[in-house]
Amino acid sequence: MPRKKKLKIGDTVRAYFLGTDDVYQVIEVTDKNTWKLKCVRSGTILPSVKWKQDMDKKSVWYIAEYLGHKAMPKSTEDKITKQNTTKKDELKAAIKKQRKFIDGKHTK
Repeated sequence: MPRKKKLKIGDTVRAYFLGTDDVYQVIEVTDKNTWKLKCVRSGTILPSVKWKQDMDKKSVWYIAEYLGHKAMPKSTEDKITKQNTTKKDELKAAIKKQRKFIDGKHTK
């Protein structure tokens, strides 16, 4: 596919790192012409990557071609924390036990 001017989070590209190419996914847009990429297979993160035509002469990585877009899943933090919380009744009972223990009134 031809070069795409503006990449978005979730776009997949073919990038070269030290002469070897691999499939990377855009994880952050750092500047107008620079992106942060993550390797799909190994998880290697490449900071400040540019297109081959725009790259710096000293750079060891660059983007060669645009492959497509994959929708990024939304955060599932809320679902996970909801499952791992304890009920209010259990918390109240535990706090009562702790107070009794601190006061020295706790018996086995």
